[in-house]
Amino acid sequence: MPAKDVWGELEALSRAGNPEPREIERLAGQAGWVYHHTTGGHAIYVKEGFWANLSIPQHRLKRKTALRLLKLIESSLYEEERQSHDD
Repeated sequence: MPAKDVWGELEALSRAGNPEPREIERLAGQAGWVYHHTTGGHAIYVKEGFWANLSIPQHRLKRKTALRLLKLIESSLYEEERQSHDD
């Protein structure tokens, strides 16, 4: 289970204006995502046991794209929490 400060940072980035890709990558790493490869200007992250990959553009993000990435990271945390309660 990731530390509670990941939830706080996730919330802060969601409210922030327009987070940089490196901020999202740092938060993804703290949430258990692992860098897999880079392709076409996107860094691809994977998380074991999660259904989706995280594709983070390496250029300036639009607000909507940043929010979608943060929601995906949040979903993975909820899924991880749910799985830990099921075990």
